[in-house]
Amino acid sequence: MHADKADSVERELFAITCENLKAMVGMSFVACAGVSFILWSSGAHWVVGWFAVGTIMGAYRYGFSIRLSRAVIMAGTPRQLARWRQEFAVGLYLSAALWASLSLLVSRTHLPSQYMLAIVVSALAAGGSGIMATVLREGRIYIVVMLAPASILLFDSDHQGWVMRLLGLVFLFVMLLVHGRNHTAIRCSVVLRTENVELVRDLQTLNTDLEHRIEERTKALADAANSDSLTGLPNRRRLLTWMQSHLDADKGRDAAALFLDLDRFKQINDAMGHDVGDRILKAVSERIARLIPANAMLARWGGDEFVLVLGHGEDVHHHAERIGNALIKAVARPFRIDGQTLSIGLSAGLAMFPADARTHEALILAADLAVAEVKRQGRGKVLTFRESYAATQKRRFEVSRALSNAIQVEQLVLHYQPIFNWRTGAIHGYEALARWTHPLLGTIGPDEFIPIAEETDRIIALGDLVLRRGCAAAVAWTTPHHAPSVAINVSVKQLRESDFALRVAQILVQTGLPAGRLELEVTESVFADDHIDATRASIESLRAIGVSLLIDDFGTGYSSLSRLLSFPVTAVKIDKSFMSTLGGNGGAVVESTVLIARRLGISVVAEGVETAEQAALLSAMGVDLFQGYYFGRPAASVLFDHDMRFPLTATPR
Repeated sequence: MHADKADSVERELFAITCENLKAMVGMSFVACAGVSFILWSSGAHWVVGWFAVGTIMGAYRYGFSIRLSRAVIMAGTPRQLARWRQEFAVGLYLSAALWASLSLLVSRTHLPSQYMLAIVVSALAAGGSGIMATVLREGRIYIVVMLAPASILLFDSDHQGWVMRLLGLVFLFVMLLVHGRNHTAIRCSVVLRTENVELVRDLQTLNTDLEHRIEERTKALADAANSDSLTGLPNRRRLLTWMQSHLDADKGRDAAALFLDLDRFKQINDAMGHDVGDRILKAVSERIARLIPANAMLARWGGDEFVLVLGHGEDVHHHAERIGNALIKAVARPFRIDGQTLSIGLSAGLAMFPADARTHEALILAADLAVAEVKRQGRGKVLTFRESYAATQKRRFEVSRALSNAIQVEQLVLHYQPIFNWRTGAIHGYEALARWTHPLLGTIGPDEFIPIAEETDRIIALGDLVLRRGCAAAVAWTTPHHAPSVAINVSVKQLRESDFALRVAQILVQTGLPAGRLELEVTESVFADDHIDATRASIESLRAIGVSLLIDDFGTGYSSLSRLLSFPVTAVKIDKSFMSTLGGNGGAVVESTVLIARRLGISVVAEGVETAEQAALLSAMGVDLFQGYYFGRPAASVLFDHDMRFPLTATPR
């Protein structure tokens, strides 16, 4: 251990010692008062002097603990620290000697209170083994001085005193052993915390410049009234103002709006960082701005979305389609950022004015609905708005209404996908995935009903249902030789519930599943600033009972990394979007994630593994746990032999 780190650990241990000293002095004072009262009642009036000495000594030690706050200790010089520790040790030894003297006095006067005194001294010594666990040498001397005289002197006149003396000495040995183990545990804890603090400090230093730039951009955006500070394009406010002066529903000629949404931008933004993402947005805006005709306006609508509005003209629909296809081709050309080649795509939704909408806001909404349909159909093309797209909103309402009843009658079922341990060749566990087939609405995928459950707050009831079902199923998987875990996705909204950890504990008890076999998966949104205290409290409570926590769809965004250290996470699951580029950017993301995970002592799971080649590459990068179609598709029941050795050269499923 480096000298600076060793000094920090010693200061932290001494600070904890001084904080614990208050409780120790209080406990000792109460014991002094009680013993003195009993001895006074027995005629030992000399105990008044003993009590006075103990009170004065206790008051001084308590003042010592008040005077040495954590801040004072951390700011003190090494010489001051050595003097404070010596002063503490003297007070501790004198306190132990005070009680030893009482043992001697009671044994000389043959008072019938030696058993009471033995119990009190034993209790104080036992308490000291925990409270003084931060100081090894001083704590041991305190325990010996407390227990040895009491064990030897108090039962000298008893005809069976040798038995009590022997028991006392055995108790002394046990307390020394317990104190040593407590000291080892708390020192390890302090060392680990010190290392984590240093790691956070390193990450903060690396991210200072990036965070400063983001703050500047955020402030500039808030101050901008009509322009987007990043791209220099008009913002939505300016666009709507332009539409008011250039578009007239009664003019007799058509106008059009193209809603432009970048494809695969989020993956690059999360993987490469916000700075690279911003530069791509600027490059995209420059490319498409060159293709904008007269009597049109291009604006950044927000995030990775742009809106192009074409004013009234002849054959505007054909003209808008042609421009949309040209924009898609322009954006499809690779971007060169910092020597790296990055590729994204573009989808476009087209709506006509006033045929599809007679207000400006409704026109943009119609184009937005059209581009959403493009996304569902496969991206990378221009699609004109149809009235049927409005049915999407109706569908969401119907799904939302049916979901409440489906949860109540437990209409949803779970399918299970295996998680494979590459090193051992065995099944590590299964992820529980919710599936829903409605008698009228048909099969409803999780990508459709889970966002609706989130928006309507039905995710709480849905999450509890999945937890109960998944835990009960995992109990049934148990074999004499293997007990696979069950991984269950939970929402950040569930973690924000104050009683969520309690409900999980109750479900574990009801189903009989050990907490160590339950893994809860949550996305990186768990690190969001809103309600972070409630989220952290739930996670810490879950970890306290033995439940594991995985970060799902993990990328390398700096905001997540800086927060990861403050959460007791047990594993991260690399997003499947990186699997297709393991030989390039995806591989860099995986390797950096594995490196960070090893430093933090957490596991890495790769999902979306579909080929043996991907599995081999990931294994070479240090990933041990795999999930994907290559190892098994989700199934309504577990069809795998948990103890089987998966054929590493098998044909992909």
